[in-house]
Amino acid sequence: MKLVLLSRDLMLTSQVDGAARHKGYQAIHTADLASAVAAAEDPQCHLLLVDLQLPGLDISSLVTQVREGSPGKIRIVACGPHVHENRLAAASEAGCDQVLTRGQFHREVDASLEMSKPE
Repeated sequence: MKLVLLSRDLMLTSQVDGAARHKGYQAIHTADLASAVAAAEDPQCHLLLVDLQLPGLDISSLVTQVREGSPGKIRIVACGPHVHENRLAAASEAGCDQVLTRGQFHREVDASLEMSKPE
């Protein structure tokens, strides 16, 4: 199983790597929107984690592209600082399956990965 992390944040990358290994996921990291969409099209990919702090991110466009290009059900989880209320709201409106503040994400990353495993 695979997950894609769209972020430039090395701390977030490190945390996701550890959780992914623990849950049996192969983590793919990218800071490029096109690469994230392409990686999400892999049938083995079940989760896209999106860092809402990524410069130039259009979360609505990203969600649309991933939903259209993904052959299976892929969960999209977005996270960002609690002070970026507009970005968090935009992620919810765009159709992300889960939108978390950074603090919530750090506490719940294992649960988010577990929820994304196929049945």
